[in-house]
Amino acid sequence: MNTYRKEYLTRINRVLGYIDRHLDEELTVGKLAGVANFSPFHFHRLFSAFTGEPLIAYVRRLRIERAARLLCYEQEKAVTNIAVECGYNSTAVFCRHFREHFGVTAQQFRSEKGSEYSKNHQELSKKGQENSKESKQQSSSLSDISNDFITNKKRKIMKSQIEVKEMPGLKLVRILHTGPFNQIGHAYEKLMRWAAPRGLLNKPELKTVTVYHDDPGITDIERLRQSACITVDRDIVPEGEFTSFELPGGKYAVGRFEIDETGFTDAWDSVCLWLADSGYQPSDGLPYELYHNNHEEHPERKFILDICIPVKPL
Repeated sequence: MNTYRKEYLTRINRVLGYIDRHLDEELTVGKLAGVANFSPFHFHRLFSAFTGEPLIAYVRRLRIERAARLLCYEQEKAVTNIAVECGYNSTAVFCRHFREHFGVTAQQFRSEKGSEYSKNHQELSKKGQENSKESKQQSSSLSDISNDFITNKKRKIMKSQIEVKEMPGLKLVRILHTGPFNQIGHAYEKLMRWAAPRGLLNKPELKTVTVYHDDPGITDIERLRQSACITVDRDIVPEGEFTSFELPGGKYAVGRFEIDETGFTDAWDSVCLWLADSGYQPSDGLPYELYHNNHEEHPERKFILDICIPVKPL
């Protein structure tokens, strides 16, 4: 393991330990990104790439599992109090999350002592919450778990070409799409219909670009903002929902991929994991996808694209 990867794992493990110690507090992405000293915009994707679990889902799972232990071994404690101890301000929300996770209500779980429904039976056999010794043992094992995860992922991405390089600034015209990723095609269709009669599609150097403004692990999928863009060589007068937009040039981690529509998550994770060995970390700029083909014309309907994440020295 090189020095850069150790630094990434140290930061992620620092966050995991912080979460364990502060489950009863408000744990915002901004606060946890600060603990890791990573950019808040990119932290959630880095966390998911390294641990295999989205940050919000991870925190929720630990809270629910802690609640399960308390339900089993502190029978006299009210469910409302347990919810508060596990970081919930609303008992109703806690009860809904608990049922979604275990398939039974908190009261049913307590009456059965968790023996039938617990996903972590061995953990539930230990009374109370983890003591400081157990927390240290858990923290020491997380590094190995994370490193194994990275190693397995890297085997999967070896065919990809990823490097840090200077990318030029891009002058774009865009239409904003809000909603699921797989529906951005409708925005591109509108953009192309608008751009064609204005002579914006007749240039051999034309590229399409998707710019991401929100993190899917944080923002509700129905509110995710992405810009569907095409490159232009001149300023475009704004017209209704079609506006000019510029991406600054600079250092980016750039990964070239040839994937179908199911491969995007793995491709993004691959770039994040590659960064662990690179000596760089994401900066605060907007990430984007730069497309080199029309996937509908590809014999296997694959996208040939660069995933570009702005970076700065680790």
